[in-house]
Amino acid sequence: MRKNIIVTTAAVVAASALILNGCGSKKAEPVTTAAETTAAETTTAEETTVVETTAAAEESTPAAEESTPAAEETTAAAEEESSEEETTTAAEETTAEETTKEETTEAETTTAAAEETAAQKAGEAPSDIYSKVTGLLPGMITVDANYIANYYGIDASQLDGYVFAMAEDVTKADTVAILKAKDASAVAALAGQLSAVQQQKAQELQDYMPEQYQIVAASSVKTAGDYVYLVMSSNAAAIEQTIASSIG
Repeated sequence: MRKNIIVTTAAVVAASALILNGCGSKKAEPVTTAAETTAAETTTAEETTVVETTAAAEESTPAAEESTPAAEETTAAAEEESSEEETTTAAEETTAEETTKEETTEAETTTAAAEETAAQKAGEAPSDIYSKVTGLLPGMITVDANYIANYYGIDASQLDGYVFAMAEDVTKADTVAILKAKDASAVAALAGQLSAVQQQKAQELQDYMPEQYQIVAASSVKTAGDYVYLVMSSNAAAIEQTIASSIG
């Protein structure tokens, strides 16, 4: 029994040896693992991505090159618009300055005209006017406010200035009265009072000095603005002309 076991064991060993030799005679075939397949696929994908990226970049380059002139044109247009705006602003500033100068000149002209008008309206003081005509008169005396109030009823408080002068020689008719009213509403009353002066003088000279009476008869009361004046003189025309030009 023990012998049979030994034989059988030897047969099994021999068979195993034959099987092992048979397997060793064949060439080993390479086995591709899942990791190697994944690596290859990854490499292929990366290469594909690089190719696609390169192609996209090459396609984008002409577009970028085309965009550059457009951008330059836009920049040039913007600079041109900016230049135009600066030119417009400068022109507007210049126009504004010229307008301001013109307005200033017009204002100055208007002011000067207003001052001239006011001066003309104001006129000269009666005393200043009278000083211009003294050379055309004989020796004269001027009377005060009390005198003209008592003899002729003229209220000096209603006047903005006056001169009432008469010849020192009572035989002469020469009289010059220049009154400037404070209020234009008083002009008519003052004219009536000077007319009374002229009539009184005419009565005094009519019967005694016909020649001097003619001087008085030829005279008349005149008004201009706030002024009322009476000139009795052989040089009345020249004196009245001076008064009128001084009143304005």
